[in-house]
Amino acid sequence: MGWREARMARRTGRWRLILSVAAVAMLPSAAVAQEEVVRLGHILAISDIGIYAAIEKGYFKEQGIRNEITAFASAARMLPALVAGELEISVGTAGAGLFNAIAEGAPFRIVADKGQARAGTGYTLLCVRKDLVDSGQVKSVKDLKGRRVALLAKGAVHAYMLGKMAEEVGLKITDFDLVYMGAPEQAAAFETKALDATIIVEPWGARLEEQGLAVKFRLAEQVKGLTPLQIAGIIYSGKFSNERHAVAQRWMNAYIKGVRYFVERGPKDDEVVAITAKYTKLPAKVIKAAIPHYQDPQGRPNLESLADQIAWLTANGYMKAAIPVEKTVDLSFLK
Repeated sequence: MGWREARMARRTGRWRLILSVAAVAMLPSAAVAQEEVVRLGHILAISDIGIYAAIEKGYFKEQGIRNEITAFASAARMLPALVAGELEISVGTAGAGLFNAIAEGAPFRIVADKGQARAGTGYTLLCVRKDLVDSGQVKSVKDLKGRRVALLAKGAVHAYMLGKMAEEVGLKITDFDLVYMGAPEQAAAFETKALDATIIVEPWGARLEEQGLAVKFRLAEQVKGLTPLQIAGIIYSGKFSNERHAVAQRWMNAYIKGVRYFVERGPKDDEVVAITAKYTKLPAKVIKAAIPHYQDPQGRPNLESLADQIAWLTANGYMKAAIPVEKTVDLSFLK
């Protein structure tokens, strides 16, 4: 073969290689072809940022996972969907409903932290209607006796918080007129004066304050012995953990990466705020005004706090009997 023929052969081979690479690039990647759908519920809280960030930064995509997200008024309302298999992950607070289900043999487990209250990070708080505070009718938690107070769900961590605040001033949780409603509905109730106070999660507290309807009145860190407080967690269904164990692990890998992104950037970072605003549908200024949450960078929940919640819920009739806190968690996915 002469040099002209050799050069032509090399050119032909080069073009074949280029065309082959282009053809491969047009094919779906292995990750996309094997993409797993995971169904989860959330409550539009700022502590969901680990999930939101993992979606927006492509961490779930890296793991070949696509999330189908459904909004709920509270984590307690996710439990029936978790039981029915309509959800595989519940994203929110643990509470009497979850603990009672586990006590009866349900295979649900808290698998990671999603938000804690510590000094300066009490993102779940007591808000009181502004006119009651301005007029001096409510100066302390004791002045809420007999008044209508909203909780997101019966027997959730919000009830535990309110109960602890009540006990601090010589009251019981039964001394309040308790109602249960989702955060978006509470604004209308405050506006019509059908509601006097609420234990609410951020950024909804900031939203109520921005609208002039309520004021941030008391934080968990102001109540002796209440912090550090485990507020929210990631809860896996048993079917998801057992039958889709590899997917459950990949989901956790992406989530923890999202958590660390948040921890490194901080709650007031512009990109963090923009991502949070996108999913909560609230203005960036409200997100920035919200009290931030503490997030464990390793994803580990505070077991001592969960144990105290179980003890309080049992003592106040929300649970039939206490269960060991170790029975409520599975931290094996936190590798």
